[in-house]
Amino acid sequence: MKRFKYIFSMLFISLGMVSCTEKYLDAVPNDQLSGATFWKTESDINMALAGAYRGWDNGMDVVMRDAMTDNDYSWLTVTGYQQVGNGTVNPQNVTIGNGGRVFSYTQIRKYNSFLENIEGMTIDAALKDKLKSEVRFLRAYDYFLKAMFFGDMPLITKTNPSTELPSRTPVAQIHTFILDELDKISKILPVQNNITAKGHVTRGSALALKARLELYLGKYADAMASSKAVIDMGVYELYPNYEQLFYRQNKANNKEAIAEIQHIQNDYATSIPWQRLPAWKGGYSENAVSRSIVEEYETINGLKISQDPAYDPNKPFANRDPRLAMSIAYPGSTWFGRIYTALDPQFGGSSNPDYYLNDGSKAAQMSKKYLDPGIQNAERQNFDAPIMVIRLAEMYLTYAEAAVESGQNLVLGLEYLNKVRTRAGQINATVLTRELVRRERRVELAFEGLRYFDIKRWDLGPTVMNGPFYGSRLGTVNQTTGDVTWGTNYILVENRTFYPLRKYLLPIPQSEIDVNKNMTQNPGY
Repeated sequence: MKRFKYIFSMLFISLGMVSCTEKYLDAVPNDQLSGATFWKTESDINMALAGAYRGWDNGMDVVMRDAMTDNDYSWLTVTGYQQVGNGTVNPQNVTIGNGGRVFSYTQIRKYNSFLENIEGMTIDAALKDKLKSEVRFLRAYDYFLKAMFFGDMPLITKTNPSTELPSRTPVAQIHTFILDELDKISKILPVQNNITAKGHVTRGSALALKARLELYLGKYADAMASSKAVIDMGVYELYPNYEQLFYRQNKANNKEAIAEIQHIQNDYATSIPWQRLPAWKGGYSENAVSRSIVEEYETINGLKISQDPAYDPNKPFANRDPRLAMSIAYPGSTWFGRIYTALDPQFGGSSNPDYYLNDGSKAAQMSKKYLDPGIQNAERQNFDAPIMVIRLAEMYLTYAEAAVESGQNLVLGLEYLNKVRTRAGQINATVLTRELVRRERRVELAFEGLRYFDIKRWDLGPTVMNGPFYGSRLGTVNQTTGDVTWGTNYILVENRTFYPLRKYLLPIPQSEIDVNKNMTQNPGY
């Protein structure tokens, strides 16, 4: 079969966020071709699979999800992440996930349609099972996001399940469905794909997502078994250079990626550079990194900054965990060949609260992940970096956390955690503790879209998502040497409010409740 590329197909044109009721009561939506005119040839299968992969997650969403947390801030209100982070999200403005994609059932309908229609196709049985398993993974992942963000959601596995308006399925039932699907397809999917199917999900993808959900549900023995199964496959390796792990030029030999969103220039590109580059590099300085996460990185001695007597608050970035400089552009650092001045007012002086945006961001600190040095101006909205959704380091940390929480296999858990630290050039830890594992997850996986889920399952919201969100300490940057003369105060980016009654769930869009009497609202809205 020809290589399945993630191409634009008239078969599946997303219409944006509309009612899941409307989608599922239309026998043949206007944006799809019916079985009478499609599903005739092998080429039709290729197109349908391409349509299924297109949009299974959005690379921009993955890197922006930390703006819902104490790691990051986004000044873009249209994405919805800022509102979740500061507590102003409501049923009228919830747009999370590429214009509401996470709540939308457009993708689910694609997956269900594929699974139903491929049954009637005459192709090799083993190949059919493999392709069905790929799409079942995509559907399971979609429901994973729905369950994590909204809790109870309609669990729909057929294109036209009934004439009744869909009601919310208990989230525990959705979790069971996801885990069951992933377990079954992990026995069918190949350990590795050949070159013609690069980027397609594999057995490791299924087991890794299973391990992630098991960890989140506190199924520690299962999470250890699933993550270790991925580790022991022998097909994944930690990329030797942490910073370059996220550079697109290394995508051909990156064995750390377990599941990733493939992008193709002029075809299915991403605009991450356009949004995330500083203004002087042609971007919108969209994100603002918090003081909180900067202070979370250890010193090079493996100690918290509050515990290391060698830490100098007037040289805050010296002798720190190497991942800090690899992940975050901060005042005085060098980025794209120039000093990142960030703190110097370029427009309007200090009376303008956003004056940092010319050279830095609203916090004067920015994420560097996926912004490799080779970006050209013409590529800002036409970028082809693959965005990792799951990678091997997460599996090592999953095992370590499950070990410490269960009190089992602590030696191996520490060994796995230290593999991640060693790759980054950070000193080995000597004792596996809950605090260590949580700190390691936060810094290793920073700006990769997982922090909100961690805050949710550890119930840290009242502590870390309530009150002022600070950015960099104020000061003056020497534009020749990069030396910073620090002041006393920190940039106040915004004040946040956390609502415990919401239980970390987002609101059901009011537009959905208006058209579906069976939909109910989440608590606290």
